[in-house]
Order: sequence, then structure tokens, then C-alpha cells
Amino acid sequence: MTRMANHESSGECAATDPASDAIPGPVQAAVVPGGVDDSQFRLLAENIPVLCWMADADGYIFWYNRRLHEYCGLTPAQLQGWGWQSVHDPESLPDVMARWTSSILTGEPFDMTFPLRGADGVYRPFLTRIEPYRDADGKIVRWFGVNIDVGAQIEAENALRASNRKLQAIAAEREAILSQLGESVIVTGPDGRIGFINEAAKRLHGVSALGVGPDGYSAAYSLFTEDGAPHPAETLPLTRAVHNLETVIDARWRIRRPDASEVLVIGNAKPVYAGDGTLIGAVLTIRDDTERHAAEVALADAVRVKDVLLHEVNHRVKNSLQLVTSLLMLQAGKAASPELRQSLMEARSRIGVVAAMHQRLYTTELHDRVDLASYLRELALDTIGALDIDRRVRLTCECAPGIFLPLDRAVPLALLTSELLTNAVKYAFPGTVPGTISLTTRVVGGDVEISVVDDGCGLPAGFDPAKASGLGMKIVTALTRQLGGKLAMPAQPRGAAFIINFPHDERHDDAQHRGK
Repeated sequence: MTRMANHESSGECAATDPASDAIPGPVQAAVVPGGVDDSQFRLLAENIPVLCWMADADGYIFWYNRRLHEYCGLTPAQLQGWGWQSVHDPESLPDVMARWTSSILTGEPFDMTFPLRGADGVYRPFLTRIEPYRDADGKIVRWFGVNIDVGAQIEAENALRASNRKLQAIAAEREAILSQLGESVIVTGPDGRIGFINEAAKRLHGVSALGVGPDGYSAAYSLFTEDGAPHPAETLPLTRAVHNLETVIDARWRIRRPDASEVLVIGNAKPVYAGDGTLIGAVLTIRDDTERHAAEVALADAVRVKDVLLHEVNHRVKNSLQLVTSLLMLQAGKAASPELRQSLMEARSRIGVVAAMHQRLYTTELHDRVDLASYLRELALDTIGALDIDRRVRLTCECAPGIFLPLDRAVPLALLTSELLTNAVKYAFPGTVPGTISLTTRVVGGDVEISVVDDGCGLPAGFDPAKASGLGMKIVTALTRQLGGKLAMPAQPRGAAFIINFPHDERHDDAQHRGK
């Protein structure tokens, strides 16, 4: 293989794969237009927040920027000779060497992504492009390399794919787009005039205007605010870096290309100083955010459509259930048998619980989950109010806030709670005896706990809900099993207590809902 040591600090701690961040194009002259000579350009490169380096024609690396040494945690002496191999993953190193050797022999740019070890011992993936610099005769006399850490980007893409399978298509498209992006870089002199624009920036803008000062940035590069108005020159990130000596992070604006297409971009700008504190220019890095923003808008639209559909579904279900309850009421009125009439009214009451659930979903912004505390409190008041005509029963509620359940868990819970409340009102206080029913909800460990306690006459000796003949208790035990819960009836000095514990699905709690 050709030489790959560094005159001063060797190490091909450069080579990384291209696809997404600041990558200068081939340099065409020893002096960069705009009055920035080679030494000044190198000083600017020391301050660019990416790893960069230079090698001679046969691959002998003779210079690294400060950021590269800071990342690797190695001194120039440690990178001498073949020392650069120590920061490469041994598994990928042979491929890196083969690709780099091929580029040196053919004169073709080097593009590759591979891991580099940092000073903390952690390997992170880097995107790299190495471009040749040719003299007037077309002979390669120098190589320029740039390494860009894409670890955060890869982690974000993986997290996005894992967090929502329904968005895999969007995530795959976003990953494909991001993997092809090269961060754009624009460099100015101390007067703010543009002296260098890399190939990625040229492609992004569709133009390459050198020598332009701050007052001409907007016109020369067709820059607009996010809402489409011409961007004031004084508020552009690069102007602020030059004139106000500001460091601007994640500013957003639009670029209108010569073909009338527009891109939404995010950029960072910072002033650059010489060793003596003299301002020698500014650097602007830009990345295209159009596709990511469009994906966010598409996702927001999809969520809005889902909410509209759920709103309509709950409305229709509520209306249908109300029709069923009306029919049952009519049928009960015509029934000759008191037992049949009672059965029809109880069926109507149970369907009414489900209808009330959909009514709540229809009238609130939570179309697919229920706030357990407020719903059960209303359910208890309605149930006792309908059954306790003489107002003998006092209700107390202690319902912990912030417990949200999806519809498939809230409905059975509401039904069994209604059955327990109905049972207490009907049987706990015979005759005209007054009493109290307490409804409590809370989270215990990973479970939701619902308790209905009364101070009435208590349960028959040896009472077993699983063997009870009444339909109400059969419903309670069946729905408890459906929830994967357990029913307990601890002994009371007076009255009866029913306590139900079932697993709480954390995916549907309040914090998760707010974070969607």
C-alpha cells in the first residue's frame, strides 16, 4: 500500500463514508477567492466542527485539524507511522485501506462510512469524503478529507423506526434521504464577503456567488424567511456572525432555487478568530430539512385525521346504543312479567354504561382513551342517583388523577364498577336504612386498584362471587378475568368490600398521551 503516515501527526483517522454533512468539494486553487490565503483557510478549517485532514498525492497525511486530535485523544507523535490504525475498528480497517488505496491509484474521490474510536474508547460511525486537489495540468498534488459523526443521526433513525411501526415507510424514506445529504459549508473573510462555498452548498442553492457581502446574501442566494418573505440581511445567521460576532445555532429559513423550487434549511453560523483574537471570517453550515419537516407535517395530518375518524365513530356508536336502550325501555314497558321487565331494565342500564362511555369520548378531545378518575366519579353519581330515589345513600369518591385507559379496558372496568355500585345500593341497605358507599381508585405498583366499600348489612356467610347465582356477580367475575385482574373481598367490621386489581397499561397513561 502507498504511504499513509503523517509528517506531523499521521493517521488516516480521516476516511469516513459520505452522505450527510459538511463536505468541501475539490479545491481548484492555492488561494481561495475572496482574499483568504491557504494559511488562513487552514486556520478556518481548525475551527470547523468536523474532523478534517490533508494528504499529499500518494496518500501521505501531513496535517489534521484540532477537532480530529480532540476526538481521537491522541497526540501527533502517537499517530506517527501507522498509528492511525489504532482508532479504526479492526473489522472494517481492511476495507478502509483497500478503498483508500484504490482512490489514490485511480484519482477517484473516496466515499465510505465506518466507525472511529474516540478518546472515551467508544466507536462512533463517521461519514467520510476525500476529494483530490489537482494542479493546472490536472495532476493530483493533494487530498482533502472530511469526517462527520453520524452516530446521532443513525440512533435517531433507529429510534424512529422502533417507536412506531406504522411509520416505517416514512422512516425508511427519511433515512434514505438523510444518508445522501452532505452538509453545506460557506466561508467568509473578515468583511463578510463570501470566499468559499463547497459543492454541497452549490447544489443546495443552485448558485455559487463568491465575493458577495452581507447586504447581498439574500438577493444572490434567494433567501426567504420560513413564512416566505424576503429574508432581511441583518437577521441572517451569517450576517449576525460577521457583524454582531454571534454564534447562531439551528436558525431556519428558506432557499428558492433558480428552477423555482424551495427548500427549508437549518443552519449554524459562528465567527472565526486568529490566534491573536483578530476576526478572520465566519463559517456557515447548512443542512436540508425539507423532507423531515414534510414528514412531520404528514404525521400531524394523519393524527388529525385519526382524531376526526374516532370522533365520528364514537358519535355513531353512542347514537346506536341510545337507540338500543330506548327500544329496551319500550319493550320493558310492554312486558307482562315483572321478572322480564326487571331483566330488560337491567340490560338497558348496562348498555347505558357503554353508551355513556362513548358519549364521553365523543364530547372530549380524548377519542380513544378515558380519564378513569373523572369517568368513574360521574358513573357512580349517575348510578346511585338513579337507584337511590329516597336519597338514603351517601357517596364518597377518592379517585387518583392521571390514570388513562384505552377503550377496550375502560368499558369492562366501567361495567363491573356499575354492577358493584348497583349491588351495594340494592342490597346493602334494606328498608329505609341509610348508609355510605365509598369508591376509590389508585395505582399500586404496576396495577390499578378499584375498591367499592359500603357500611351496610354485609355479605352472607361463605359468600363466593364465582358461585353466586345472580347475573350481576357473574358479570363482575367474568369482566375481572377479562382485565387479567383479581377480585378480593377482605373482611370488614361492618358492610362489604370488593377490591379489584388489574395490570395498568403504561402505554396509555397521561404522560404518554401528552408526548404524542
